Amino acid sequence: MPRLSRPWLRTPGRTTAALLLAAGLLFVLSVGVSLQRAREQLRLEAGSQRVSIWFSTQALVELHRFRVALLRFDRADPGWDKDRLLERYEILLSRLPLLVGAEEANTRSVLDHGDIVSGLQMALEQVEADVLTLQPGATVPLARIDAVAQEADLLLTRLNLALHTERRRAVEEARASARHLSLVFLVSLGGLLLAALLLLLLVARGARRAGQAERTLRVLVDALPIGVAAFDEEGRIVLVNDAYLGLARLKQEAEALGRRPSELGAGSAVEEDIARVLSHRTAVPPQEATLNYCDGTTRTLLVSTAPVFAGNGALLRVVRVALDVTEQRAADRRIRHLAEHDTLTDLPNRLLFGSHLKSLLGRAEPGRMVAVHCIDLDHFKEVNDSLGHPVGDQLLLAASARMRGALREGDMLARLGGDEFAVIQPNLAALSEARILAERLTELLGQPYRLQGYTLRAGASIGTALAPEHGMTVEALLSRADIALYRAKAGGRGRAVLFSMEQEEGLRERRRIEEDLRQALGRGELTLAYQPKFRIGDGSIKGCEALLRWTHPERGLVSPSLFVPVAEETGLIHPITQLVLDMACRQAMAWRAQGLHLPVAVNLSAGHFSAEQGVRLVEEALAATGCDPALLEVEVTEGVFLRSAEAASRSFKALRGMGVRVALDDFGTGYSSLGYLQHLAFDVIKVDRTFIAGLEEAGPGRRILDAILRLAHGLGAEVVAEGVETPGQLAVLRQLGCDQVQGFLLGRPMTPTALAELAARPPGSPAARSAA
Repeated sequence: MPRLSRPWLRTPGRTTAALLLAAGLLFVLSVGVSLQRAREQLRLEAGSQRVSIWFSTQALVELHRFRVALLRFDRADPGWDKDRLLERYEILLSRLPLLVGAEEANTRSVLDHGDIVSGLQMALEQVEADVLTLQPGATVPLARIDAVAQEADLLLTRLNLALHTERRRAVEEARASARHLSLVFLVSLGGLLLAALLLLLLVARGARRAGQAERTLRVLVDALPIGVAAFDEEGRIVLVNDAYLGLARLKQEAEALGRRPSELGAGSAVEEDIARVLSHRTAVPPQEATLNYCDGTTRTLLVSTAPVFAGNGALLRVVRVALDVTEQRAADRRIRHLAEHDTLTDLPNRLLFGSHLKSLLGRAEPGRMVAVHCIDLDHFKEVNDSLGHPVGDQLLLAASARMRGALREGDMLARLGGDEFAVIQPNLAALSEARILAERLTELLGQPYRLQGYTLRAGASIGTALAPEHGMTVEALLSRADIALYRAKAGGRGRAVLFSMEQEEGLRERRRIEEDLRQALGRGELTLAYQPKFRIGDGSIKGCEALLRWTHPERGLVSPSLFVPVAEETGLIHPITQLVLDMACRQAMAWRAQGLHLPVAVNLSAGHFSAEQGVRLVEEALAATGCDPALLEVEVTEGVFLRSAEAASRSFKALRGMGVRVALDDFGTGYSSLGYLQHLAFDVIKVDRTFIAGLEEAGPGRRILDAILRLAHGLGAEVVAEGVETPGQLAVLRQLGCDQVQGFLLGRPMTPTALAELAARPPGSPAARSAA
């Protein structure tokens, strides 16, 4: 059988072409593997720092802050009004689109939960109407909002955990990949060396074919996007590609050949790495290096240095590969800065503030203190509402600049949110240093501002806590500084207050009263006493006022002035009002069954009418007890005008339409306005006891009361004088034409039985005669 001919073995041209192709393929394969591994390493490093983690954490933080704002708004805490709640709600809504819309938000966790995040945003937007109309004590819309917030908390926590798990896995993969990257570079460099050797063989076969191979290799090397340089045994450059020339800011390769890196302006680290490879005959693992230029600019490089060996084990060359990662690292720094700083003032935010404070507390020196100042700008909301948010932003920037100028090196100023700032003042030797700074900040922030043509006075309130005296955790110090800040604002604003344990004890006492009051509702400790109201003409009983009493099993009789404000702040006023209306209506019907017509007056909070709950509470009480509306009178104070006069007008109209009388209580002591009386119709106007106290003496007080009586009668309302305690006061009231009187002179608050006995007496009895 004839042998098959193999012309490619016999033809020199084809053999050369085959060798050239093999060398080229090996070179491309080696470079491709290196680039792929380098790109994979960069992907893994980038994956370990996903901005989605920050966005999800921010969303979760803003959700918690919204829930805290919701709770404090519902409790009617000072400074936590509707605008502040809406601000927290708008910030929360703004964080969710960032989570799914960010360019970096392409992790599997975000993609898998994208529909949940979108649904969560829709759910939060659906309760926007409830948030806009929410008022303290509104349990139904509050429950809907809280239900959505709880579900959002669960979903965001789950997503955050998934992101952190993914990030941890990415970090582990990046570390494992980094260990293999040097090996890949070494193998790739070996491939390059092998390709070079193949080309040298081609050079031996002919100068022309060698020249072609060299040009091909050159094109391949210059086409690489990473800098490549080869060095001889003396550390001198024998080869550089175009990318390396660009990094060295050279125009031609000839400028580099035969020279050491230090002669081209490179740092000593380059020659140290080359010397290390030459001496140890091992590769230097990939590492970051900084390249400094004479014009002051710098570049960040990911570099690797590896040896090239001959077939007999002799070291031929040292190859250094450099990848420019300046833009990637700058992006990482920008993302980290955004995650830790406020976008308006560029001050540290709550996250960085807490991290820095925790670090300071962990390395605090014995005998030294760390002060935390919580700062709240006074009247900031009024500036925003009256002059707009641009002026408000300018005020925040101006206040920030003033505070920065008052701090020492090492102090930290942070913006916690809205108009809330905080200062960390470390390494204090005496308490006076913290007090001096707080007073200095108060003075600076109290000076007028000149912003966009306006002269503004804002001022600030400051609360201060000290470590270790007031705690050694971030949470404890911020909480206690916030308690001191509350005291500063409650004391008239524009003040600096240092925290004391008595302040915290006062807060604990308030919480104990709140808990005891909740239990009192279930244990039946709340009762009503009834104070009679007398007609001044014949001394007969016109009706009575229901007064709430709480008999605590341990405290005894608790004053309403102590527990009613707590009830209003915590929302307990709603069930308490339901209970009072129910008991009052049942008692009025019980008296009617005894043949007594004794209408009962019940005080309702102004908050019930601003949220338009008052009418519903009365309707439910009348329906549950079957009470005649004519036996019920609703008393409100002038504070109802400040909440919402329009809502109050609708409520009063509805109550009078049902047959329930409406009385204005404590007239003349609050924010009286004749304009309100013009639009809000009252059946009864009750004159406060402060106008009755000095009535026996002729003077302005008597003339004012006479004017009030004429005004009320002109509006068709009856007048009840409260706090009548002397016969002389009663005589003057009779002379001026007052309709009814109420006070200790005629009858103290009493039990239902005692009031029934008093009402059953004929008009000629002693009590009746004194009124007549």
